[in-house]
Amino acid sequence: MGKALMRMDRKTSFICGAILLASWLGGLNGGSIPRSWAAEENPGMVASDRANPESKSSDLKPESMPTPTEQLSMQINLPATRLDLFSNGQFQKSYSVAIGMPKYPTPIREYNISYIIWNPWWLPPDSEWAQNAEKTPPGPGNPLGPVKMLMEDGIRIHGTNAPRSVGHAASHACLRMKPDDVRELAWRVQQAYSDKRDPELFDKYKKNSRSTFWVELFQQVPVKVEYLQVEAQPDKVLIHPDRYNRGGFQEELQAALASHPEISVNKELVAKLKKLRSKESAEVSYQELSDWSHGVIPAAPDGEVGKKSAGAL
Repeated sequence: MGKALMRMDRKTSFICGAILLASWLGGLNGGSIPRSWAAEENPGMVASDRANPESKSSDLKPESMPTPTEQLSMQINLPATRLDLFSNGQFQKSYSVAIGMPKYPTPIREYNISYIIWNPWWLPPDSEWAQNAEKTPPGPGNPLGPVKMLMEDGIRIHGTNAPRSVGHAASHACLRMKPDDVRELAWRVQQAYSDKRDPELFDKYKKNSRSTFWVELFQQVPVKVEYLQVEAQPDKVLIHPDRYNRGGFQEELQAALASHPEISVNKELVAKLKKLRSKESAEVSYQELSDWSHGVIPAAPDGEVGKKSAGAL
């Protein structure tokens, strides 16, 4: 009986010790497998949309938080299929994007980029359109292209293996960019918001296109997704197709032209502009708008009136 109790005590001690050791190791790593280990064992798993840690908050305290080299932000106007990049509040550059198709619209809200994944895997999401799809490793045939930037609600800004779709409502809610454009944008974000700034890394990601590389940003980059059919600029107005059939074009036009009393937003003007922007974005000068609103026939043929906007490229 005494020997049996001693054996039980030793066995219990061994089990308890194992549990304590596991807990201690888990505590050192926040209770999860280090991402570097996981990437070596299963790169497809860590690049999966279902396994992304975008909601994880940084362990850094505010006083120890590194400072970005520049404060970047992005604004995406869905009807214009355009992403605008800002640095320290100043406009930098516009990029053409593909937005969600009407059946899978891109949500209109504010996002934050928290991670960059170079050469990501693509794993089929839990959606009807992907029922028979197979996971795709990094490489030329990957639908995510060379890099993706993670945001909330499963929405990503990523590359594509179908560059002709850029500039159209063609995705399943994510935002596609041409490969060279998304590389440029992701690299600028990485240089500003991480310590991985060595130019050799950019070449490494490109040369090792079948290997996945994770980069965690030490501060989130804000992204605002909007739906603006009318954009007033100093010398012209940009008008865009109503890609999601939301309506409200006349109200937007009235608001954009509120400081131009010489322009009458009547049904004739609205009808002409709707026809002009029916398939792609266009730009119209204030003089043209004033003339059209008062029934003045333009001197140029219809095909030359209302210049097509670069936002539709």
